[in-house]
Amino acid sequence: MQIDFNPDLFNDLYWHLKEDLDNPLIRYIWMYGGSSASKTYTYVQSDITALLEHKNENVMVLRKYSVDIKDSIYSDYVKIINDWNLQEYFKCQINYIECLLTGSYIRFRGLDDSEKIKGLANFKRVVLEEISQFDEVDLKQIRKRLRGRENQQIVGLFNPIDETHWLKINVFDKENLIEVKTDTNITSKY
Repeated sequence: MQIDFNPDLFNDLYWHLKEDLDNPLIRYIWMYGGSSASKTYTYVQSDITALLEHKNENVMVLRKYSVDIKDSIYSDYVKIINDWNLQEYFKCQINYIECLLTGSYIRFRGLDDSEKIKGLANFKRVVLEEISQFDEVDLKQIRKRLRGRENQQIVGLFNPIDETHWLKINVFDKENLIEVKTDTNITSKY
């Protein structure tokens, strides 16, 4: 079953992001911008449409602290599902959303301890909301454990960071990044 969405629901970033999420050559996607840049909202839109389109599009969404999940990114998923009248296609429970059409699902966890990262092999994508709150060791553990499937991706969502932040120094300054500029913010990937 295909659901047709009004293209006016989506901003320019959505279309760039959708292309990147479907590109098997892209392992990392970095989305940054200010608090009103729509990066999280746009990412959630892309996830919802991907879950409706694909089987095994399983996603793990992580926040540094589990207490932050319910009132942040999880509520964005539920709001969009309700606003788009998709309740019959999704089962929403705390820390878990399943697409009833495809069987794809999203799990939400806090990463209070990087040693808790286990069993990422079944996930197509790991999303780190507010990645700037994570420690560098957290990203290293996720990189190490997200394996077992082809085309797995890590998505980092964050606000602008200080020049001395580990993400700037050890990722953006050292990695070979390709930037895609949009009207709303920038998506970088390598």
